[in-house]
Amino acid sequence: MDLFTIVRDNADVYGKAIGTTLLASGFAIVFALFLGLILAVMRDSRFAVLSGFARLYVSFFRGTPLLLQILILYNGLVVLQLTGFQALAFGLSLHFSAYISESFRAAISSVDRGQWEAADSLGIPRRKTFKDVILPQALSRAIPPLSNSVIDIIKSTSLGTIVAVEELTYVSDQISATTYLVMPLLLFSAAIYWIMSTLIQGVQHRLEARFSIPE
Repeated sequence: MDLFTIVRDNADVYGKAIGTTLLASGFAIVFALFLGLILAVMRDSRFAVLSGFARLYVSFFRGTPLLLQILILYNGLVVLQLTGFQALAFGLSLHFSAYISESFRAAISSVDRGQWEAADSLGIPRRKTFKDVILPQALSRAIPPLSNSVIDIIKSTSLGTIVAVEELTYVSDQISATTYLVMPLLLFSAAIYWIMSTLIQGVQHRLEARFSIPE
């Protein structure tokens, strides 16, 4: 059988696999962005407990393999038994939130400190200064590294195959095992990941053009 015939005959299976990949990616992206921003703020907090926790969190999730983190969530939680999909989605979220927090923190730090001082001299509360002045500029500067993390999340959904999540890589592996058309099916899956990553890069360029802030 040729590649076209196999893909056509398994179109429903591939459609569900791509949907699973996108669902896991979407959950992880939203959660990781939200948690990453919180961690970035905590990291620079005046409270030692908050900054210490953020440092420990980032150090652990950046310093241990994502594969191992997913396996711990899937096999190592005694109280809470997660499904393969849940372990994958939460594993991606927790892992990449550590990297995203560093992207946010670097972007926030790059904003001129003089803007903080100017706001203080005008009596503007620091929380309002951060929300209305600092954060918009930081978000604009964080777009490139954040989009890199988004692409990495999408590609890393392939690790779901180790916990039997029927995402794109798992399905291609299963089909290739029965059709013996290994390389073409793997390249077909690689092409789909490539297309998704390219679309994210296109979104990145649009966001950069839309939210660029003159220096």
